[in-house]
Amino acid sequence: MVQLTRRSLLTLVGTTVAAGSTAIAGCLGRFDDPTDSLPAADDHSNDCPDSDVDRLVAYREIDPDDIDIYLEPSTDSIDEGERIAFTLRNESFSEFSYNQYNWVLHKRVDGEWYFIAPREIPQPLHTLRPRRSYEWELSVDNAGIEDGTAIGGTGPSTARDPIPGLGGGEYAFGTDGWFDGPDEKIGFCARFELEADELELTPTDDVAETAWEDEVLVARSSRGDPDGDYSRLGAYELERIVDERGAGEKREGEESVEPLLTETVLRNDQLRDVLALAREYDADRVRLEEHDASYPIFGSREDGRYEYDGVTYEITTSELEPKDH
Repeated sequence: MVQLTRRSLLTLVGTTVAAGSTAIAGCLGRFDDPTDSLPAADDHSNDCPDSDVDRLVAYREIDPDDIDIYLEPSTDSIDEGERIAFTLRNESFSEFSYNQYNWVLHKRVDGEWYFIAPREIPQPLHTLRPRRSYEWELSVDNAGIEDGTAIGGTGPSTARDPIPGLGGGEYAFGTDGWFDGPDEKIGFCARFELEADELELTPTDDVAETAWEDEVLVARSSRGDPDGDYSRLGAYELERIVDERGAGEKREGEESVEPLLTETVLRNDQLRDVLALAREYDADRVRLEEHDASYPIFGSREDGRYEYDGVTYEITTSELEPKDH
């Protein structure tokens, strides 16, 4: 599940750039097999987020002169409003298969990496020819979020979509691909610092009203179309749990508690609303009522236990007004 008052806008723009040198047919690169120059994935297991790859090229831990392919950041740190570029450079004489949309962004907090974006990844396969490069650019603008601008929603995220909601801290931008086939996948990781304020968790502007019903804080959302053919009124409910377990721990037969950052909560509008309202009103139980057209209601991955800012919460979803078809 992925699922912060200023809006964070991360704009990702991809461009393919030809390097000055040209591949010569029949020649070898710096290595007969370009993967021979690449570190094994477990060589830098603490420096980059976990990924299902056989080789992992962490830019800060390699010498680019000794590596046939790597992901190079344009800087180690950016301020809000500045731009950073990540360039995948294929210095070998072999074609490299990759997906320009298959970038990932993680944030490290207290030594742990948390997935931030994107929500979905289109699956075209691209080829990076020998001695060429591909560049992604990111920029950050945090205007509007803490005032209630919603940044969740549905739909695919592509490399050119804006990605709002990034507080200050350490991030890692990554991608992957292969030379000979997906059975020997190569991952890339470039870390950078975002110099920005932490984002405060606030409810979205879509919360139309709130009222207490006994011990439950009930909020009504303006999201959704009550007249839609498949729309039903649903309840997205939060309960604060007293639990001595840490995030990620579980008992036999129970699911683990998923730890959340503000950046991940912001990417789920319903979760953002109930968590922010629970903290604002010091409520042990919050019920968000909203029309939704997905099946099951609010999606299939919502129910479960989550830990945010040291507190464990349980999320359950249900239909209040089922619609027969």
